[in-house]
Amino acid sequence: MKHLQLTDDLQEAASLYAAGAMPEDERKLYLQHLETDECEVCRAEVLALQSALHALAIDLPESSPSAAAKMRLMAQAEVSASMRGMQNREPRRQFEWLAWLISAAATAALIVVLFLNSNLRAKVDSLSAQISELVSPKVRVVNLSGKGATPQAGARVFWDQTNRRWLFFVTNLQPVTKDKTYQLWFVQKNGPPISAGTFNTNADGSATLEVPLPAGIGELGAAAVTTEPAGGLPQPSGSFVLLGEL
Repeated sequence: MKHLQLTDDLQEAASLYAAGAMPEDERKLYLQHLETDECEVCRAEVLALQSALHALAIDLPESSPSAAAKMRLMAQAEVSASMRGMQNREPRRQFEWLAWLISAAATAALIVVLFLNSNLRAKVDSLSAQISELVSPKVRVVNLSGKGATPQAGARVFWDQTNRRWLFFVTNLQPVTKDKTYQLWFVQKNGPPISAGTFNTNADGSATLEVPLPAGIGELGAAAVTTEPAGGLPQPSGSFVLLGEL
């Protein structure tokens, strides 16, 4: 069944699925809902959550805990999760799904990583601050869909109108070769497109880009991504790979 709007229950389900914390039987049913029912409401929410989780993993050093440390931390996480399950849940509040990003399974993994990577604490705090800003009523959300040869790709722009910036997340977009680049565009309604920067995606097809809106830019009609030669161009020459109307 397709949904017409995002509810608290749908946000909670999407966050559990994106965090990999949904029980296997529920995960299979939810995946069937995304693929067979083609529910764009749930798809868009999962896309945004997965993009946020991808941002946590960018440039983190790999390391392995000692067996004793890992067992101790995992046990602490399990006890913590059990205690949370015994507590009575309070009535849902708007954007309660943010708390579910750190679910029982995800909590254990994150505790180990935090123990091993001191720099990750700053990254988590920074991302938490960004997410707090993104749920502001003054932040506009724009979805971009894959075009042409990249129908599976998707992206989302969080447009912080107060601070005049875009936070741009991409998923399922195959990386380009070294002689090419992806280029993000501010598409004006009356005037030529303005470059918002170039990027390439990670091996898993994800990317994150934060860009300020240029001073004096006109009214925007769309956000777009094209494939261009390495280094980018002043004006788009390639075909659209992602496009979303504003």
